[in-house]
Formats: sequence, structure tokens, C-alpha cells
Amino acid sequence: MKTAFFTLLLLLIFLGGAVAQNEPVTSRLYFPGLIGIGIPSGDDQTSMQSGFSLNTAVEYRPIYADAVFFRFNYDNISSHYNNLAQPIPTNINHGKLSANFFLLGAGYRQKIDRLGVYFVAQPGYSNSVYDLVYSNASGFALSNTNSDHFSAKATMGVEYYIVPHFALVLEPSYYHIFKTSRGFVLNPNYVCYSVGFTTTLFQLQGPHN
Repeated sequence: MKTAFFTLLLLLIFLGGAVAQNEPVTSRLYFPGLIGIGIPSGDDQTSMQSGFSLNTAVEYRPIYADAVFFRFNYDNISSHYNNLAQPIPTNINHGKLSANFFLLGAGYRQKIDRLGVYFVAQPGYSNSVYDLVYSNASGFALSNTNSDHFSAKATMGVEYYIVPHFALVLEPSYYHIFKTSRGFVLNPNYVCYSVGFTTTLFQLQGPHN
């Protein structure tokens, strides 16, 4: 339901922009893709190792640059942990945590020649997945369990435009998972450093305003 809500809200933003503009909304869609390292922090229960991060996004630019834009992100950060003190939301003391983030927000981009600098703030929610051991008639088995929490992401990025609609990207970002009274968060904070690119699949002739 949450994913459907975010997707619907994003589509409404796109359709609103399409009405206000005289060109196809698809020409204003960009698709950032980045990989990097995720550094966990802020958890006294576990010793978390740095892990792999994958960022995929859809970005809508009502104006090409020097303006506000909207972005939906699906991000994943995978890392391993060692339990230091109970309680944690799994009965495995040495395991793997996969944190999935679904985020929707707005940012501002400033472009000077081939360089672009942008800032984005995105609320959303996270789905943390980790292993769980349970017993059955045959002995023991390994399964997955997960927990959902509200989350937020703050991003600052630097772009280098090779052509007007394709840029290399360097993106530091900060994630925070909000704790609730219903359960524990295995790791509440991540700092990620990612590199990748952004491009549009529906290009017009030259940059648009």
C-alpha cells in the first residue's frame, strides 16, 4: 500500500507538470542510477560493518536546471552485523541486514556550465530484512523477517554534464530510520557515498527551460 501511495503521488506530480507545459512530460524524466558504500552509525546494540549501496530513482524536472525538481528513490543498503547486546529484532547474532528505502521528495538544482549542484530532502519509509532461525518438525530452518519504519534522506550531489542530458554524478547522502515503540531498529543511521550517472530516455533537441 505504501509503495502504491508513493507511486500514485509521483504520477500526480508528473501529470500536473504535463498540463502546465507545452512539451511531453516524458522529456522531463531523468533516471539516476548509483552504486556506493553505506556506512552505518548510531546503533549501540550491534557492531555494523560498512556495506554496498544501490540507488535507483525517477526524477521529474519541471525546468531543466536552476529550479525545483521532484524525485522518487528506491535504495538498498546491505551490510553485516555482530550483536553486542540484546535485544535485537532477530535471534541471529551474526548476520546480514538489508535495508530498503522508498522515498519521495523535492530538491533544488543549480547549474553552471557543465557542473550541476543539487540538494534533495525525501521522507518515506524503510523495510529492513534480516535472517531468522526457527524450529520445526525436521529441526531448524532459516527464514527472513522484516520490519517497517518511517525514514528520511538528505542528499547533496554534484553532476558533470558530458552532454546536456547525460551527467556523471557524485552523491553523498544521509539516511535516518525513526524508531517506534513497536520494535527495534537494527541500525538507525547510514551515511552513503555513491557514484553513477543520470540521463533521460526521452530527449528533446537541446536543453529545455
